[in-house]
Amino acid sequence: MSEEVLVDWLEGVSPLQGLDRERLEALVAEAEVERHEPRSVIFQRGDRDAWTRYVLSGEVVLATGPGEPVHSVVGLGDAGVAAEPIGMDDVHTCNALARTAVKLIRVPTGRIRALLDEIGPGPASDYEVDEIGAADESDELYSALIADLLQDRLDLPTMPDVAVRVRSAIADERAGAPEVTRIIQADPAVAARVLQAANSALYRGERTVDSLNQAVVRLGLRNVRELVTAVTMREVFKSKNTLLNERMLELWQHSALVAATCAVMARRLSGFDSDRALLAGLIHDIGVVPMLAHASEYPGLSANPGALEQAIAAHRDDLGAMILRRWNFSDEMVDVALLAEEWSRESEGGADYADLVIAAQLECLGGGGPDSELPALETVPVYERLGLASIASDTGETLLEEAHDEIGEIQSLLMG
Repeated sequence: MSEEVLVDWLEGVSPLQGLDRERLEALVAEAEVERHEPRSVIFQRGDRDAWTRYVLSGEVVLATGPGEPVHSVVGLGDAGVAAEPIGMDDVHTCNALARTAVKLIRVPTGRIRALLDEIGPGPASDYEVDEIGAADESDELYSALIADLLQDRLDLPTMPDVAVRVRSAIADERAGAPEVTRIIQADPAVAARVLQAANSALYRGERTVDSLNQAVVRLGLRNVRELVTAVTMREVFKSKNTLLNERMLELWQHSALVAATCAVMARRLSGFDSDRALLAGLIHDIGVVPMLAHASEYPGLSANPGALEQAIAAHRDDLGAMILRRWNFSDEMVDVALLAEEWSRESEGGADYADLVIAAQLECLGGGGPDSELPALETVPVYERLGLASIASDTGETLLEEAHDEIGEIQSLLMG
């Protein structure tokens, strides 16, 4: 059953201020509630539809094009519907993105126009626009990336072909180890890494496996899916700009260390899969990749490391979530990109992979150290939620120190 639209929601919004109660009731009778997930597209520039929308709750970002200001429209739920109409033109003149989970009221545009024609010219619109972009190159870059993304022009990282084919095959219930082995065999470098992994500290059995099919059987299809994605991910972290490519390499090295630490933590804790933990660590900063790839187009960012890092800090989570949704990753993995640096994150549910990545990052970045601005791992909520006290070393060593060889072996697997 569809949710009821209340007349009070539309009172005072533009351009409906002049409509009397009877006309508003007639309009509401044809209105609907529309919901969108965070970082999903509501409509794109050039699209046609018959609806005008109002934001009831959540935040919608409107972007016209590269270099143009981005602005947001925020609804406050029971406290008030945003007065600004979204998409009242026959052909949309901007792109609309749900920055958070949003609830919209949509009303037939033709019906609005007919009712306004009945009463004649009304008062001028007086809603305010909250601009959030184009004030500096950081926001210009974000604005351009959002607009290009919504127009499907953005050269986002693409998952390596062998990883796509393996994930697709394993999604088919009829597929087994022989079919997956044949796909991996077509890429000798990946095949070698899968064999290496099967004989590594993560999966080592009583005897060494020396064939790819044996490796796939030992690992299991789900583990192979995550592992192939992980070992091919290095191809994503590249830039054509020499200086930025150095930063991209640093990003990959950090991601590999966090991934290895996540995998080791997952093996010591209950409720986690080490392969998914490995992948979570690798993708937690994926939103930084398009920013580094396109920063060379903005001299004020590419030549100013401080400004670039500020831009990354402001927008890495949004862009990371968009990329992972494009890759059809689960909401659990999308949350990793969104929450990986929420150091003091509170959660009413159980521990998840975002918690694991937060903990691994604080471990790797030396949180709580004399030269660190980050909190110490044992002082943040994820420490208790994960139960990390149960795996703490009796000697006082950090996990990086205590599991140095194990983490190093997994890093080597990822670095190639």
